[in-house]
Amino acid sequence: MAWLIYFNRVNRIYTITHYPLEDIALHETLWGELYKQSNASVFLNWSWIKAWLTSIDSVPVVLAAYENTRCVGLAFLTQRNARSSSRINIKQLWLHRKGEQASDQMWIEHNDFLLHQNNKEQIRLAMLEYLFAQKKLWHELYFGLTNSKVIDSLKLNWPSCREVISSPDFEVDLRHKANLDDYLADLSKNTRSQIRRTKKLLTQSGELELTLAQTAAQKETFLEGISRLHKDKWRDTEFGSGFDNPIFEQFHRHLIFEDDVTNKTRIYCLTLDKKPIAYIYLLIDDDTWYFYLSAINGHDDNRVKVGLIAHAYIIEQAIAEKVSKYSFLAGEARYKRSLSNLPETSQTLVCFYQPTVFMRLRECARRYKNALPNILRH
Repeated sequence: MAWLIYFNRVNRIYTITHYPLEDIALHETLWGELYKQSNASVFLNWSWIKAWLTSIDSVPVVLAAYENTRCVGLAFLTQRNARSSSRINIKQLWLHRKGEQASDQMWIEHNDFLLHQNNKEQIRLAMLEYLFAQKKLWHELYFGLTNSKVIDSLKLNWPSCREVISSPDFEVDLRHKANLDDYLADLSKNTRSQIRRTKKLLTQSGELELTLAQTAAQKETFLEGISRLHKDKWRDTEFGSGFDNPIFEQFHRHLIFEDDVTNKTRIYCLTLDKKPIAYIYLLIDDDTWYFYLSAINGHDDNRVKVGLIAHAYIIEQAIAEKVSKYSFLAGEARYKRSLSNLPETSQTLVCFYQPTVFMRLRECARRYKNALPNILRH
């Protein structure tokens, strides 16, 4: 059953409602029209959202905001029950996520409500105010990973929250860059030297060539190469390789093999003497390229930085196509710091909680538990 609440923000009235998602086709049209009027990232493009919706086994809740009859805000939230240490069910809402490792390994970033670009801050506040009024719907609301400035502004209204993850975010400004040398001039002398030395050493063994997968057969070949290298590097880590996870793999196959008209992906392969040494998987939207993941063949010579030279070749291609921004996305990594030319920002995943006595006590217990090791060390 839908609930309606009206909010007045700067002389605007918004009607907010929520209901279970039953007709994906209907919402594809609604979402697509609103996306065109937003300045949302590629992670809120319908291609990503539809691939995610088809990957989950539950019916999400639709949150919608209207100004008169015009839709100005949309979101999909999944419901999950978590058991507390006292064996009490905690009702959770997750924004465009499932709240489970296997289902969230795709790792959405710049995650927000889909908002009309006009008055988006007011629309976001109205949608959250509506959710906070739905006390029977949830105990915890997970919002993000998104720009930390957005999270900071929300905390002013709803301080009952905790930070789950915060990660640095790195970008490259490619505006006014005519060629690769223009970009390299923004980097440190050491980074420029590593890139040029790597190119010199590698080209002694053959020609370096960057190739874009354009046919389905090429995409399949490149994807097999990425999968093999990614598994070799990440399989024995805490969360493992996504390519060992059927949900992750099918999600990205949905994106990569989507029709050309709506396809938001590119896979590049950097070869040396016709042999692959690096793959780069990108998400593409308007004038921004997002680096999603890479798969690198190691090199015996530690002076050779295959990852640096691969990104340099990709950025050179982006400049040739008049791209304005190359985003490395969130995640601490030395190469991201070395290759970015904009001030570091951050993205945050936050958990809002209903300020009931039980939830306040639970958060106090959580903070004490986390602080206890430091207390004992002193």
